[in-house]
Amino acid sequence: MIKEILAFIPIALVFMAFKSTLFSVIPLPDIPLLMVFYLAFRRPSVEGAAFAFVLGYMDDVLCGGIIGSTSFAYIVVFMLVHLAGQRLHFTTAFTRSGGAAIAVVLKGALVYAVVSSAGMHVRIFVDVLMQAILTGICAHKAIVLMSRLSARVVTSSFKGDIS
Repeated sequence: MIKEILAFIPIALVFMAFKSTLFSVIPLPDIPLLMVFYLAFRRPSVEGAAFAFVLGYMDDVLCGGIIGSTSFAYIVVFMLVHLAGQRLHFTTAFTRSGGAAIAVVLKGALVYAVVSSAGMHVRIFVDVLMQAILTGICAHKAIVLMSRLSARVVTSSFKGDIS
């Protein structure tokens, strides 16, 4: 699990850097949220929840959000996807895309609740909707790529088995 997280952090960091500079006005799929989504249904653990918190914190720092708002949203999304994953199987493209789109809307609602409770009023409905659509479209392929990356990182061969 730690190897997967260490492989995902640089990807998320590069994505967030591009998102906050070059593509700040263009809606993009929420790749860090897809990482949280993947870890929540595939390998739920304390490390995954901590990774969700770190990703949210990095997003807030790099993209100028209220510190902790995205971390809070990612932790809640992680827990809810984990609970939903006990009832649903996110194995088809449709369930992955739908689940990811719903997770983006949930994240947007949670961030909006935190921001509005801080006395700021922003209109993010259209942005969240566009991001949900784009994330849903990209979800299945991104999750397949994350599975392949995880398989490459996690697999190791034991040449000298001590038994």
